[in-house]
Amino acid sequence: MSDLTPAERLAKLRALEEWLDWQLRDTRRKIEQLADEVRTVHGYVTEAEQQAGKPTGVTIHSADCPKIRHPVATLNANDAHYALVRDPKFQHPCQHCRPDIQLGIAKE
Repeated sequence: MSDLTPAERLAKLRALEEWLDWQLRDTRRKIEQLADEVRTVHGYVTEAEQQAGKPTGVTIHSADCPKIRHPVATLNANDAHYALVRDPKFQHPCQHCRPDIQLGIAKE
């Protein structure tokens, strides 16, 4: 049995809740910082698609994607995000490395 009154137990639980909320916010902040570092370090690569010698689109990959065959240009995270959002019919994410998920555009 507890030696604390209900009011004291409630106060302790509220203090614990506040601390846990802080821990969760701090953890989410650290995750976002680390995700930004990973995106910055790796970067992104464009790969042109062609049919009969005519451009049909651009695939955007994470720089470490094993599916890249003919890289054309490198992009930072901001430029890759802009390209995928600006014209998703012409510029689309690689379905293997999924840069759209890394960039927060799509969910898994």
